[in-house]
Amino acid sequence: MLIARTDWDVPKHKGISFFFLPMDQPGVEIRPLRQITNESHFNEVFFTDALVPAENLLARPGDGWRVLNTALAYERSMMGEAARGPRSGVKEATNEEPLIALAREAGRLSDPTLRQDIAQAIAYKKLNALNTERAKADLEQGTSSSIMSLGKLAMSRILHEEARVRTAILGAESLFEGEQFPRAEDANFLSLNAYFTSIGGGTDQIQRNIIGERVLGLPKEPEVDKTVPFRDVRTS
Repeated sequence: MLIARTDWDVPKHKGISFFFLPMDQPGVEIRPLRQITNESHFNEVFFTDALVPAENLLARPGDGWRVLNTALAYERSMMGEAARGPRSGVKEATNEEPLIALAREAGRLSDPTLRQDIAQAIAYKKLNALNTERAKADLEQGTSSSIMSLGKLAMSRILHEEARVRTAILGAESLFEGEQFPRAEDANFLSLNAYFTSIGGGTDQIQRNIIGERVLGLPKEPEVDKTVPFRDVRTS
């Protein structure tokens, strides 16, 4: 998906067009970015005289920002609905909530503070599931609902909180690393991987802006260049 400015004489979000760009051509260089989890799910992409056919335009010229927001709504919907689990491959002994199973396995299920933290994490997930259903209903009506940002941000915070609780359950054991310590390996991986959701699909900060302005109706920040043609926007 290529979002390109095709008209410099209209303001900001206007004049942007959405193309499907063939990636298997000369002039497209993809450099994977190594993440803290030692994976590469993000790339930086460089274009040198790469071409995109005119028929690869989706929607009308200058309508790319609307198309992009629809695509992002679906991405945020998926990220808000589900997240990656542990990567060790070690299964929980029962079908109960993973945090409960982990606390039971560690002999810490009777700890009142941990029980409260686990209950809070489960409540967040249940609430987010209901919100996701609300957002998906909006999508089915053909709207790229800003409610998607609530689910996306909520899932990001859920993952960070669950990683924190896992680490608290394991205690000093969470300092271990490697295949011989699968529970610690999972806790550390999930702690680091939580940042993936904080970035992908629009950062947590972007989601807060969207929620504040479009969901809560808070005033937007001043935009002195909102009506200025893009070629005249100050760049320094």
